[in-house]
Amino acid sequence: MNLKNLTSRWLLAAASILSLLSACGGGDGLGSGGTGAAHDSFATGTVDGFGSVYIAGERCDHVGARIGWDTVAGGPEQPASPELKLGQRVEVDLDADSAACRILAARIAPELIGIVETTSPLVVAGAQVLVNDDPAVGPVTVFEGYAGAADIAAGDRVEVHGKAVAVSGGVAIRATRIERKPATETWVRVAGVVSNLDAGAGRFSLGGLTVHYGAGTTVWPTGFVLRDGLTIAMWSTGAVDANREVQARFIRVLHRQFADQQKLRVQGPVSGCNGANPCTQPVIDGIQIEINDATVFTAGSRSEVADGRTLHVRGSFDAASGKLVARAVAVRRQADGLVTLTGSVSDFASDGSSTFFRVRGVPVTTDANTSFEAGCTVTDDRIVAVAGHIAGASVLATRIACPSLAVGTVVDAYGQVSDFDGAARSFRITGRALFGLATLTWDDNTVFSNGATPQTLANGNHVAVRGVYQGNGRFLLLRVVLDDTPPASPTGGMVFSALGIAHHVSAGSMWVNLVPMAVTPASDVRAGVVNGALVRAWFYRDAPNARWVVLYAHPVSW
Repeated sequence: MNLKNLTSRWLLAAASILSLLSACGGGDGLGSGGTGAAHDSFATGTVDGFGSVYIAGERCDHVGARIGWDTVAGGPEQPASPELKLGQRVEVDLDADSAACRILAARIAPELIGIVETTSPLVVAGAQVLVNDDPAVGPVTVFEGYAGAADIAAGDRVEVHGKAVAVSGGVAIRATRIERKPATETWVRVAGVVSNLDAGAGRFSLGGLTVHYGAGTTVWPTGFVLRDGLTIAMWSTGAVDANREVQARFIRVLHRQFADQQKLRVQGPVSGCNGANPCTQPVIDGIQIEINDATVFTAGSRSEVADGRTLHVRGSFDAASGKLVARAVAVRRQADGLVTLTGSVSDFASDGSSTFFRVRGVPVTTDANTSFEAGCTVTDDRIVAVAGHIAGASVLATRIACPSLAVGTVVDAYGQVSDFDGAARSFRITGRALFGLATLTWDDNTVFSNGATPQTLANGNHVAVRGVYQGNGRFLLLRVVLDDTPPASPTGGMVFSALGIAHHVSAGSMWVNLVPMAVTPASDVRAGVVNGALVRAWFYRDAPNARWVVLYAHPVSW
């Protein structure tokens, strides 16, 4: 089935799924600005849902898209084939010939990667970071590897997504995502605006950081001359020193080249207004915007455009002026904090009062206020449509529906390989209710990891897979990960599993996602299970309604 047919079938199915969640509100109200079809070819914004992928509140099909880092040749980012995550800032190239939003390529663009210097204020690699819990201001900060902001400690290594906003005395990064990373690496990434350039001395300021550069620094594009006011990303191979100084190994100038009348959409906090009201020339993510009398405000009003306010803008680039001429503008509202997730349930666990599970890799929790569609029970492999709000390290579900499996639904599942056929690029997995007799196929875009390859995969292997349903009992695999043979519980009870970033790791306990687990002398915890590491954990209850205990935990690449 070609991608365009898959996209159109997915949109029809998604419409019925989203109607189940419509009572929760949400969406930024931008739409197509009164033009009908989107036809944008570039977008930048925050990932705020899955089903396929939501960027700044708009659903975009990403099947077949190339997903990578916003980096330079030789850059240190790993893994080479990352996944999109909630709260990430991304730049995407879109299919301009598609009426719906379809992603051709996406580049994940962290603002900071480095060591936490202080927590009050929160400073990472010389830059102040603001945690946001107000959905009316901007995307609420998502945490991974932490239960919330209070868990962050000086010396931690973190990846921060977000954009700069004005604060007293300068700028700070309003974070959309803070992810804990292992402290074993020392390289640093910082994005921002060059100031205090001293070309003779080979140094400049980047936020609160002093950056040194010289013959060993690669500047891209080649031949670009640094100057104050340029927006750049900088990578170092070493850590920031005690004086907040660092030696740059790579510098990439943010030098976007748009064609005249190219259709774009951008989302982010505004800068450049400097108190002007109305502000008709705001800047978002380094892109100058022109708001004129023809601009339609689909949410909010012209008087609300001000520094720090989050806007979603759609329009066309005018090459003569170098500006994005806004056709439609939406000022962010409280309701835009709605997160929607559609996919299969994985890593389900319950402590008797609360449930924990993941949908598309996102931890989801429920409480007494969560509304369930009649007949909808959450279990592993169940297809669910979740509407909720970010609450620290999870999405707290407001409403959960259980739609039928539809074309375009992305699912995660674990099981044992059977009927492997390398020539046909297909296999089945056993022991999972969702897949039954489904045929799983891969193509050149499928990511294999953690020791799995098309050449070494065989019947009997246990795998974790992510795939998109194509109809007629067939799934196209997006990712295949070699997994463990599930261990048995010493008490004979149920064994649970979790895949996520480890935190609160100590000799006697650890957390994965939102699940606290005891570590006992019988627990098999392998080397590399450290705070910030992506791990696979198997655990059980040592008595009914008692603690969870680790059976086996080890690092994993996803």
